[in-house]
Amino acid sequence: MAKKVRENTKMEKDENEIELEDTGEIELPEIDVSKYIGTETEIETVKEYRGKNFEGKASFYIIVKTKSLETLANGKELCASRLFGLQEDDEGKIGWGKKTNLGAFLAKYSKSHYKDLVGMKVKVQTTTNKKDGKDYLSFN
Repeated sequence: MAKKVRENTKMEKDENEIELEDTGEIELPEIDVSKYIGTETEIETVKEYRGKNFEGKASFYIIVKTKSLETLANGKELCASRLFGLQEDDEGKIGWGKKTNLGAFLAKYSKSHYKDLVGMKVKVQTTTNKKDGKDYLSFN
């Protein structure tokens, strides 16, 4: 299991929190992600993050990304990705349960830790966001 991270100081919390003034809807290019469905690629990175949940309490998660599928016109790399939540137990240990999404994913690929996913072959699929109805690249 991952080691417990040190608590943020007041200064670190303030550095992560910002207030944007002039924001609004912008026009973004449409990307047809259907052409990538079924493409075999490999996981390139697994990164750990600390954020805040809806109650403002510390939460932990990982983002697992594949190698780039394409370089877009704006120079950004198009990758498939998945986000998995981590939990903290009563003793302060951070990890996942066997029946969580991450636990099931690791079991499916016979991996004991998410850091072992790097280099693993996966097939690209799409996931539809329930809020905006858009398809995003993922893998299973």
